[in-house]
Amino acid sequence: MKKFLEAFLVIALVLFSFYYTEKAICLLESNDPIMKKIKDKSSDLEEKALNASIDGDYLIPGYNGLVINLEESFTKMKGYGSYNEALLVFEEVEPNISIDDYYDKYISSGNGMSTNIALVFTVDESSYTDNILNILKDKDTVGTFFIDGKFTDNNSSFVTLAVSNSNEVEVLSYDKSYDELLFKASIDKIKTLTSTTPKYCYATYDNEEVLNLCSKLSMHTIIPTIRLDDNIYSNLKGNLRSGSIISIKLTESNIKELKVLINYIKQRGFTLVTLDTLLNEARSEK
Repeated sequence: MKKFLEAFLVIALVLFSFYYTEKAICLLESNDPIMKKIKDKSSDLEEKALNASIDGDYLIPGYNGLVINLEESFTKMKGYGSYNEALLVFEEVEPNISIDDYYDKYISSGNGMSTNIALVFTVDESSYTDNILNILKDKDTVGTFFIDGKFTDNNSSFVTLAVSNSNEVEVLSYDKSYDELLFKASIDKIKTLTSTTPKYCYATYDNEEVLNLCSKLSMHTIIPTIRLDDNIYSNLKGNLRSGSIISIKLTESNIKELKVLINYIKQRGFTLVTLDTLLNEARSEK
């Protein structure tokens, strides 16, 4: 019993020593001029997260906030010898309300916090698909393809090639229907072909059949901000804004105008990204 008590006291003393040392270090750090400067600057440099917003049946993604990692920033600056704003280490903070809290709403745009825009194409037949891939590759840009499951069954090479060129592939339907078993089979097919998991569904307008199915599968349903069925260049001019989801119908005339359209979007200072990048609430700059 005596040996047990002695061992217990030794362990307790060691733990107390660690605790005391840690507290002492924290106290020294908190009183260090560099740490004080970091804390003083935090209120000016940190940004609050922006919650996803809901307007009836529609949802707009939120935006992660930024906070300063005090310990890592202090360690870097202590090694440097003085406060240096360039050495601040930031961490992202997720919003309290995220689009991933809701799958029963439509998403019709990104949050507009960057210059990102997404081009979306719906595919249920093979016409013009190779043309689109070649144009996107030639213009060093990407798009998102919503593909009918029956098309995927017969054109698996297109799916793999699209993803290998950094494009995004999602499920549109199966033979233009929304049978749950066939829709899920299409998802599994894309997973097998591309090692990516579809996350979004496409609706031209409010469509409860699509919304209910995709909500059940924890997938978001998007409705394009802008639909371009013809005269795509002239119909887009004056309507561009950050966060737009632009759906382009695959026709011969639209394909001929696509390069001009992409050039126009880039010249206006916008960045073309996949739908998943557009709707992601994370931020790239820190």
